[in-house]
Amino acid sequence: MPIVRIQRAAIRNFRNVESGEIRFPCNYGEDIFAPKADVLGIYGQNGSGKTTFIDALEILKTLLCGQKVGTELSDCISYGQEQAELQFEFSILKLDKGSVSYRRRFIYSAILSRDTIDESVKCVTPSSVPEKASRIKTIFECTHEAENAVFLPQVKLDSLFGTKQSAKVNELRVTKLLCQKEHRSFLFSPEFLKMLHDAAQKNDNDVEPLFEIAYFAKTSFFVILNRNNGLISLDAAIPVNFRTETAGGMFTLPIDRPTTIPSNLLEIVQQVISTISMVLCKIIPGVKLTLVELGTELMEDGNQGTKIQLARELLCANGETHRLPLKYESEGIKKITSILHLLIAAYNNPSITLAIDELDSGIYEYLLGELLRIIQNSGKGQLIFTSHNLYPLETLDSDSIVFTTTKNDDRYTRIRSVRATNNLRSMYLREVILGSNNDAALYEETNVSEIAHAMRVVGKRMENISIKEETSSEVSHG
Repeated sequence: MPIVRIQRAAIRNFRNVESGEIRFPCNYGEDIFAPKADVLGIYGQNGSGKTTFIDALEILKTLLCGQKVGTELSDCISYGQEQAELQFEFSILKLDKGSVSYRRRFIYSAILSRDTIDESVKCVTPSSVPEKASRIKTIFECTHEAENAVFLPQVKLDSLFGTKQSAKVNELRVTKLLCQKEHRSFLFSPEFLKMLHDAAQKNDNDVEPLFEIAYFAKTSFFVILNRNNGLISLDAAIPVNFRTETAGGMFTLPIDRPTTIPSNLLEIVQQVISTISMVLCKIIPGVKLTLVELGTELMEDGNQGTKIQLARELLCANGETHRLPLKYESEGIKKITSILHLLIAAYNNPSITLAIDELDSGIYEYLLGELLRIIQNSGKGQLIFTSHNLYPLETLDSDSIVFTTTKNDDRYTRIRSVRATNNLRSMYLREVILGSNNDAALYEETNVSEIAHAMRVVGKRMENISIKEETSSEVSHG
């Protein structure tokens, strides 16, 4: 399968971002199709649009996988607006025995309303002949203005599925209505892609890119949201994200007790934990994970399962090995365990795109900077992350860092004119403290005196809060 990379992203009226655009580091290279590491870090103050961008990537993955956006559709739209807009540009590189078979540029646009998702797909496959110009064109456009219309261009619809009254076109109309009702993408729905596969000619440059992007979204595009770490913070479980040659996804292992999994999944869980442990012991010396098997038992469906528990192996002074449940480890080790398999995949595989919200949560800052430096210098995949830890600003290239601004209609920016001898971290802190000469400031200044005054005022009010004795007893035990 080809190597797919996100090159550019633009969001409008999405959550707390009125407008924002990000060009990825690979988009600044001489060859945007080069299959080398591509690292993008997003920095800024709280509530300035970092997590919003990761959420936009999560919605993108949901749409490209043909899954339901659900009630989140209305939550995506900024307050007071009728619709939100997402536009993502991809590069597609197909290699055949090491040589380039073809390159493509692919643009997916989605307009999210409270009840509909309007979409368009544009693509161009540049000619191998330099003199022959290639122009990007609209392949499919699906709107919900007319009930009987399926998609445009009409010529493409007629050539693939026949006249307006044919049985296949009527089936497409039903599929479109079903996708609208379930808040799913029509162009990337499994139903439409199957009909498209059956109707299109082999090696159709207008149709093939849709299957390439859909396959990328299902097998090589991963988004890890910060709210997924709630299980770790509560010491309830570790969601282990993984990707192998044959499978990808997430499984959850309880931290404080054993769990039973289907026996046919035991091998892949063992492989994932073993892979994580081999790298984890190099990142954090002395930390070795093991999957303890505690026997078999029947599951609710009547099938045989294997009871397992995730633990850490410790070497005692007498040379014996001691196992300790992972519940006694730090939150940072649990967080690294949760994401490490995908980081390994992104390091080794140029087809992987991995987005992580608040990557620095619980991770030692020097270790974080070194991990990012390793991925940028010798990795192959695409990594997108948000962070509050500023140390990576000293280890990554300036093109790999994007800052949020105080300007809601121009939310993302880069610091320009960064020389090789400049320290990007110092430049950023200087702009935060002293202000920026640009219209879009990087920090909305707070007044220390006003904060202290507000705390004093509220403190006096708190002293006047009285709770009845019986109510106080209920609160203390509740």
